[in-house]
Amino acid sequence: MSILTKIKTKLKSGTWYPFYNTFYEKEKIDPKMVLLESRSGRGLESNIFVILQELNKKEYENYRVILAVRKEYESGVWEKLKHYGLKIDKMIPFGSISYYRHLSRAGFLINDSTFPGRFIKKEGQVYLNVWHGTPLKCMGRDNVDERYSMGNVMRNLLMSDYLLYPNRFMEEKMTGAYMLQNLYQGEIIHDSYPRNEIFFNPSQGEKLKKKLGLQGKQVTVYMPTFRGKADAVDSGSAVERVKEYLQTCDQLLRDDQVLLVKLHPFVGNALEFHSYRHIRRFPQVYDTYDILNMCDVLVTDYSSVMYDFANSGKRIILFAYDIEDYTGSRGMYEDIRQYPFPLVRTAEELVSLLDRPGDYLTREFREKYCTYETGEGVGRICRHVILGEKECRVSHMASNGLENVLIYAGDFQQNGITMSFLNLMKELDTNKYNYFISYRMNSLKDAPWRLDCLPKEANVYPIASEMNMDVFTGICQMLYLKFGVRSKRLGHAYDREWKKHFGDSDFKAVVHYNGYENYMISLIGHAPFRKTIWVHNDMEEELKEKKNPSRYALQDAYSSYDQVAAVSRDIVRSVCRISGRKDNITVIPNCQDYSGILLRAQEPVAFEKETRCTVSMDRLTEILDKKDIKFISIGRYSAEKRHDRLMEAFDRFWKEHKDSWLIIMGGAGNLYEETCRSAEKFSCADHIILIKTIRNPMPVLKKGNLFILSSDHEGLPVVLFEAGILGVPAIATDVSGSHCFMEDYGGVLVEPSVEGVYGGMLRFMEKEICPLTINCKENNKKSLELFYGLLKNSSN
Repeated sequence: MSILTKIKTKLKSGTWYPFYNTFYEKEKIDPKMVLLESRSGRGLESNIFVILQELNKKEYENYRVILAVRKEYESGVWEKLKHYGLKIDKMIPFGSISYYRHLSRAGFLINDSTFPGRFIKKEGQVYLNVWHGTPLKCMGRDNVDERYSMGNVMRNLLMSDYLLYPNRFMEEKMTGAYMLQNLYQGEIIHDSYPRNEIFFNPSQGEKLKKKLGLQGKQVTVYMPTFRGKADAVDSGSAVERVKEYLQTCDQLLRDDQVLLVKLHPFVGNALEFHSYRHIRRFPQVYDTYDILNMCDVLVTDYSSVMYDFANSGKRIILFAYDIEDYTGSRGMYEDIRQYPFPLVRTAEELVSLLDRPGDYLTREFREKYCTYETGEGVGRICRHVILGEKECRVSHMASNGLENVLIYAGDFQQNGITMSFLNLMKELDTNKYNYFISYRMNSLKDAPWRLDCLPKEANVYPIASEMNMDVFTGICQMLYLKFGVRSKRLGHAYDREWKKHFGDSDFKAVVHYNGYENYMISLIGHAPFRKTIWVHNDMEEELKEKKNPSRYALQDAYSSYDQVAAVSRDIVRSVCRISGRKDNITVIPNCQDYSGILLRAQEPVAFEKETRCTVSMDRLTEILDKKDIKFISIGRYSAEKRHDRLMEAFDRFWKEHKDSWLIIMGGAGNLYEETCRSAEKFSCADHIILIKTIRNPMPVLKKGNLFILSSDHEGLPVVLFEAGILGVPAIATDVSGSHCFMEDYGGVLVEPSVEGVYGGMLRFMEKEICPLTINCKENNKKSLELFYGLLKNSSN
């Protein structure tokens, strides 16, 4: 695909937004402009609605208020504005050119969710984030399903100048879920949620009840949450179940009882109300919290609305008919069965409770979930943030006193780099530094399960979006990567990218552990901190075979980063030839999780749903239990691993030893199918087993008689460590990466050819190959000392 075709495709898809970079660079900030956005433009609700009411007061008449709304919600928002007599200066379509222009101009940005991934807060802009609710369901790092995709929320919170927390519980959970404790540098406002102030004005609710003709009636609001995930809502079965419950309720309710139903927006339009006598749709033109203030009872299940409604002092009933299923599929911070509210599972129980008076709220509940609610916070908040009249109670994020280290780990494919990284993380002392593990969300979109390898408590910092590109920057990027043409425009773009992702977050050091990916190499190269890049392979050989990453990007990185960490002595010469420097290179062997390897080897052989194999798991287990000769190789299915050489050598060996097997395991790489086709051509095809993506290869390796590494080049082969730890003899081709390793640990090197590998197999039969002698404990100790030495030498 030509560069022009690529540019046209990017522009058409919206991946590139050529206007935003210009707006960001050229537009001047208007200190009298306030941009409001509610739920990513999906209406005008809750906190943002009440803030807009405050901004309609006389003291803000000199400010221009801009409201961002998605086109499909515009008519409803205009109707609501008219109903409440509210004025705005302009409504702009969310995501439009006008939207990004105003996003770059507004002096004040107020959001209850997040701005898009390409947004960058400019120097001088003030960002207030009033998150849309106290979390009951697990969020961010605490929710396994969200951990890979939480990057845009995290960076929005971190770049905010003010975070509003109305209670201690919310502050604790949001801080932990998005790892704000040692990174956030803005102010935390402890004050009322603007939307909850209505609950301190019950007379207003009575007036609305009369206006709607509901005086003298018991009004109950039913607000259930949705089932499923935002991108896969269980709308069909959920609505059918709700219909059954509502039908029963409608039959049991008295004429002086009214049930108002507000389903989640994802499924709200799937329910018809015309057949009910006592049940009505939630009034559309009114703000949700005005209606809640009018009602006598709230019925909900797992929605955080219960924490808000607690400010009213009125009754709350939990209609949690599927609590076991729901809590099992969606992590929750607390068990609502422990709350001081009655929990029912049937419509009959629900209706009978409506007739029973009772005060279920406790002082302890209000103190925990309504900590800072006073009923008059919105005025203080707006004056504090916009007018600069410091009226709110504020605090700053607590810190544990340790310095932060950012480590880019890559995409967690099942390969040696990932295993080396995980081994290093297990050894690191978390009492020395706060480690933040970074990765690109886009690279994990199709395989979020890869993050399962990280401990639940690990700090993560996902990179939420790809590069903010425009046509001219794209051309500069292409010229640089292909021809080494450097430009100020491209350098400035990467400075901008760093600010987009990491804002003002402070790090002691930034480590590019993965060592690949052009974007990340250049991005980290522009970090305003000390930088280290790891080298895991002979990159000269990698560049010959894959042309990735760009030689020019590597050359700049190896020469400009403060430190280059090579995993073996073998590859130092390659780094020097690329960079022209030697003074910034440190050899740091990979750490090994030797105890973990021994434990994993005790597990049974297991295939995952993503595993592919040329035999069944039962057949593989049967072969491993045989007394036959089993040669094992582990390495990604790519050209430099030379599986073709290994299979040809094995074919010669098998003709003389029909009781032998070759088992090759790999995760990444794109040559699995080709390797399968190649294997079929050999006479020994039935004795070659090819496995792709097995999360724990250790039980297979342990059953092997000889481990064989047939590569053309390596970095520091983790698999040789693993073979040595399990006591499996090993041979390796005498190439860069393997050479020094086998020399250091008493291994056997063979010529990098079919004849050489075949000869190694014969030497094994003559009992000339012994297990490696590795002291992993000493090796890890040395590697950690060197790693800490890199960080110790870093200073901002």
